Amino acid sequence: MTQPLLLQAFDHFKAGRLEAAAKLLRAFLIVSPADSAGNNLLGAIYYRQGKYREAQEHLARACAAPGATPEMFNNLGAALKSLGDEQGAMNAWRRALGLDPDYADALNNLGVVYRAHGQSQKAIETLQRAVALKPELAEAQANLRNAYRDVVPPWHFAMVNDRPRNNAFEAAINRAVSGKRVLDIGTGTGLLAMMAARAGASSVTTCEATSVIAERAREIIALNGFADRITVIPKHSSEIGVGRGVAERAQVLITETFSSDLLSEGVLATIEHAHQELLTPDAIVIPRIARACGYLAGGVEIHDMLYTAASNGFNLSPFNRFAPPVLAASMNNVRHEILSDDFELWSFDLGGRLFPMESRPLVIRTTKTGVVTAVVQWIELDLDGETRYRNRPADPEAESHWTQILYRFPRPFEVEAGNTIMLVVGHNRQQLWLKLRV
Repeated sequence: MTQPLLLQAFDHFKAGRLEAAAKLLRAFLIVSPADSAGNNLLGAIYYRQGKYREAQEHLARACAAPGATPEMFNNLGAALKSLGDEQGAMNAWRRALGLDPDYADALNNLGVVYRAHGQSQKAIETLQRAVALKPELAEAQANLRNAYRDVVPPWHFAMVNDRPRNNAFEAAINRAVSGKRVLDIGTGTGLLAMMAARAGASSVTTCEATSVIAERAREIIALNGFADRITVIPKHSSEIGVGRGVAERAQVLITETFSSDLLSEGVLATIEHAHQELLTPDAIVIPRIARACGYLAGGVEIHDMLYTAASNGFNLSPFNRFAPPVLAASMNNVRHEILSDDFELWSFDLGGRLFPMESRPLVIRTTKTGVVTAVVQWIELDLDGETRYRNRPADPEAESHWTQILYRFPRPFEVEAGNTIMLVVGHNRQQLWLKLRV
């Protein structure tokens, strides 16, 4: 009598009649309380209904029975995860994989947890395996795409299609690398390394800290016929040196490890290490100078991005305590008033060996009357003294994948044309900062 109940419950479950299936299973389990298939199915139903505690209890009974399957441990892991027991969930999924190392659903679930913990490489490797084993598992496909996005954010595609940037780098590379040993830091697609190889470099070594990107770069380099001329090292440049990945010091360094705020990708430490361990004393660095420039700005649209005061008759000004001091924004799409001439915030000669933290005063003269709310900052790369590249707003020759940066003042302030504004500008090697000197 009990087996027909179990079969009927399966039929209801497949047809989506979860409560009807659950009723039959409860009756079945009164007679056979330790039945693993019955407990697994009822646990799966409770899980779908959001009854995670009841699901966990039945799935634990299923897994305790002789002959427990990978599916049962996988289901138990899902219930434990929903109850907040992440370690218990991971243990259950590993038990599933202990029974069947190729159980794609458990691999998918582990990959999601690795990603949540910031273990991007481990997440990608695990999810790639899940997809290879079970291509029809749509959830694993989506999770793998999300994991790829963690290591290759969407702006990479705008970057590699940024023709003014690419052309500027190629012009400088063509002038510098013929017959020379080249080191490219930050492989990405391999584009700059291939430019150097095509321009006649005697050898090109390129390093990429993210191994999944390095793997794809190798494929791209081979596809374009440069596999015998470019060596890809899947490590951060700080992990390599002469005798540790490279045979000789390079005569030219190429790097595009800059962010919209110039420094947050760790470019200064990268350049310092390269000079110490990877480059000849007279090495050429492309770009040779990296600088941040800006102007004072105001206007309603910028104000409303950075401050709040009143809305619908209510005073909201205390909320300004939460306002970001620094905000990335594409200022080509924001109407604003330019209230000063352009000025340099900071300039870094990348041929230098050390970049200690520094600060200095900066005097700005306003050119218009208005209300100042922020400094709009952009970056400018002097590739080799002949070619430059920048992303200044509203400059038709400066179309760029980089956004601009807004440095917000604590409060808006009125100025008249010809006023003098005192700033203090500095950097901590990871980011620029500025403040108003009153």
